[in-house]
Amino acid sequence: MKYDVIVIGGGLAGLTSAIRCSEAGLKTVVVSAGESALAFASGSIDVLGIQKDNALVEFPFEAIRQLPSMHPYQKVGTESLPKGLAFFIDQMAEAGIKLISSDQQNHGRLTALGAIRPGWLSQEGSRSLSLSAPAEGLHRVAIINIAGFRDFQPALMAAGMKQQPGFSEVEFILADIKTETLNINARNSYELRSLELARTLKRDLLSQPNGINVLSSALQKAARDADLVVIPSVLAVEGGNEIIRQLESLTGLRICEVATLPPSLPGMRMASALKQRFRQLGGILLEGDEVLSGFFEENQLRSLKTKLNPDMPISASHFILATGSFFSQGLASNRHQITEPVFGLDVDTSGSREQWSNSRFMDGNEHHFSHFGIKTGEQLNPYRNGQKVHNLYCAGAVLNGFNPVQEASSGGVAISTGWFAASRIIETLSQAEKSC
Repeated sequence: MKYDVIVIGGGLAGLTSAIRCSEAGLKTVVVSAGESALAFASGSIDVLGIQKDNALVEFPFEAIRQLPSMHPYQKVGTESLPKGLAFFIDQMAEAGIKLISSDQQNHGRLTALGAIRPGWLSQEGSRSLSLSAPAEGLHRVAIINIAGFRDFQPALMAAGMKQQPGFSEVEFILADIKTETLNINARNSYELRSLELARTLKRDLLSQPNGINVLSSALQKAARDADLVVIPSVLAVEGGNEIIRQLESLTGLRICEVATLPPSLPGMRMASALKQRFRQLGGILLEGDEVLSGFFEENQLRSLKTKLNPDMPISASHFILATGSFFSQGLASNRHQITEPVFGLDVDTSGSREQWSNSRFMDGNEHHFSHFGIKTGEQLNPYRNGQKVHNLYCAGAVLNGFNPVQEASSGGVAISTGWFAASRIIETLSQAEKSC
């Protein structure tokens, strides 16, 4: 099995790079071990949202210029981020999801705990707020749950929102919609997670001729005359934003869906759209498989062995590693070291083991290990035993030099480095073809 490009990892970085390669006509395959971190994500894209002093970043593209040289944004260059984001917006639109931005400015997005996180791109149903004055124009906010759904707590969210600037003067309306009102036939609604609830709503309500009207009537009654209506994201994976648009049209309300505890439907919606787009372009997705090792020769990666096909290596001229950080097992750690578990690539760590983390793990300060990752050159090529691997590129959270959570930069780094790695491969193959 011979390909032009093999992408290892089916998350945001991996799928962005794979779509870019497939669109350029390259025979591309993605090997994905399982559900990516998108299933836990908000479905919004952050570029750079928080400074080192915890101040919010209003204009991310200006703030990026102040980042250190080892940061992934600086390695890929200032042009790669806007180009990568523009490419991503277009591809998501092709897959049926419209993403909203405020030009060069961050907006605020609500979390299920009532916090307001800075973001640059959001899905239509997420209803962005002003980052500097999030409560502007809001007098009454309704937070509405479906009775029995335990992964969303309106009172907890309202308490969190009251801690945000301007919301102390806002009136909060908390309400539940009973399952009987929506004709939901669930044995025990308290056992349903967001995905199961979405499937139940589709089966028992939204697939029925008058279902959307029943839901809109229940929302309107519960929300009364609220300026903003917040609901948990439980309506659908595919087509969720369209349902929000219909509800707003029927009720006249301004509705904001919020990602709940995992699984996150907006994140799953984004993952599903990216996979759909990749397949539309002729890409091959090997889900549920895991890369075990690689064969290297003359500082080049030649082929891979996978868990499901250990006796049948797959080869390519170029490879992209986008396996994520510790959460996705792209990096592994023990009491003595941090490693890259697939190929044994060089990991950039610094300081003694005792300095890798703070004495208090959850004191609000970032830990040194959060910046650790695979050591790469300026073109995102990694090193193995001190030698650069010329046809392998790294993208996303597996890279060193940044803290995606502390900076609120995970989405932008994943997209820009994935786009950059794919662009380098396309350019290299094009030059090779011309020389022939």
